[in-house]
Formats: sequence, C-alpha cells, structure tokens
Amino acid sequence: MNPPNFDSPLENLLALTADLRSPEGCPWDKEQTHLSVIPHLLEETYEVVDTIERGDDNHLKEELGDLLFQITFHSQLARERGAFSFQDVANDVFQKLVYRHPHVYGDQSGINSGEQVLTQWDQLKQKEKESKGKTDSDKSILSGIPKALPAIQRSEKIQSKVTKQGFDWPTVSGVFEKFQEEIGELDKELKTKGSLNLKKLPYDERIEDELGDLFFLLVNLSRKLSIDPETCLRRANEKFESRFRHVEGLVEQTGKTLKDHSLAELDQFWDKAKLQLKEKH
Repeated sequence: MNPPNFDSPLENLLALTADLRSPEGCPWDKEQTHLSVIPHLLEETYEVVDTIERGDDNHLKEELGDLLFQITFHSQLARERGAFSFQDVANDVFQKLVYRHPHVYGDQSGINSGEQVLTQWDQLKQKEKESKGKTDSDKSILSGIPKALPAIQRSEKIQSKVTKQGFDWPTVSGVFEKFQEEIGELDKELKTKGSLNLKKLPYDERIEDELGDLFFLLVNLSRKLSIDPETCLRRANEKFESRFRHVEGLVEQTGKTLKDHSLAELDQFWDKAKLQLKEKH
C-alpha cells in the first residue's frame, strides 16, 4: 500500500496508524493490545523527559513524535472496538481545559498565582466528577491516585492531597525532626538484627518498614523545600554517573582495573574526579 498523503500531518499519522493495524498491515502492530504496549508508552515518556532535561530540541521533536504515536495507537485500538476515537480524545481534553481555566476563558478574576490555579483546578475537577454522576464508592480524598504511578510520584501525590486538608507539619523543621527520629528508629532496628560491619544484611520486613518511612519523609521534605523529588534523584544519579565515569578514566590511565585498586585508592580517585569536574563547571 502507498503511505498516506493528506495535507495535514496529523491526518497522515492517524491514517498510518490505521494502516499498521489493518489486515494488510504490520504483523507486530496487529498483535498488540492496550496492555502489551504499556512498556513502550512508559519508555517513550521517559525519553521525552530525558531530552527536555538535556535541552536537546532536535531529539525532543523526535521523542514527542514517538509519544504522539503512542496516543494515536491507543486511540486506534479503542476505535476498533467502538469505544472512542482520537477526535474524541482531543475534544474531551479541549473541553476539560477550557472548563478548568475560567480565569482565562471566563469572567472569573482574582487568580494571580500558580498555587491559586491548582486549588481552583482541584475544586473544578471535583465539581466535574459530581456533575457527571461519578459517585465513587471510595469517598477518601486519596481516591483517584493511580496505583500504577512510580512510588516517589505517588507518594508526592498522596502527601499533596492530605496537605490541602491541613494534615501536615506546619514548618520544615517539623519534617526534619521527624526524619531524624525515623533514622534513630531504623538504627535501633538494625542493631537488633546483627552487626552493621557485615557487607550485607539479610532481608527483614521490619527494617523495610522503617526504611520505607524514611523514603516517605524524604518526599515530604522535598516538597517542603520546593524540590521535585523525582528530578532531585535523577540529578543525583546523573552526578554519580558522571563522577564514576571520570573515575574509570583515571583508573584506566594507571593501566589497571577498578578491582586492582583498594577502596582507599578509589576514594582518592573519586575526590580527584569531583575536583576536576567542579573546575570544568
């Protein structure tokens, strides 16, 4: 078959997606379901995030296209079973965004900050659910937070929800003090399980609980410090990777491998890498 040749790039993409799923289309694409392509949807999303963080506009254009194809593909799957079409998806989000921005498309005034917008957004979202008769049996304010969210992001959503109901420490110091308290509890639990001089301790459920509390509090502390925890951890990963790659280069200059050096020597390489990378910036 010939590739689609409409005047609109979006029409071409939608037609191509339908072609891939047609009887004469691609064998792989014809086998896929909403569930089977979830990993690809997640991968493309993270690749978009990666190009944004690197400030790479050329690849950002490409990755946004890949992500858009994921949306057209899911829409095509839905259209085939008579659920909805891409046009329905686009119209629904258009109508929703108009409704949730009355300070832009309506007469409402007095919205002067991002925080006020978010508060209004939640109120309008709730009214929208009620008007559509979405009477969820789960009345908790935590209902509606997707279980499939990454743990850090879901933790942040949970804490943001309860904070709006006044269930939060009033100051940063309260979270920090609680964090130190939880560290003490973890330390106490660890000491009851064996020597910390061991290279690795066996799994223990109570230790996992205490460590989980620390992770949860770190997310809360990040929010209090106006820092996105996911971005913060990604940057820490990038920083470690950059330094470790530099250490590998320094070790290579010695003609030996990492394992040929003692930990004390590797620490010296690490300090040197930190200094050299700092001087570059």
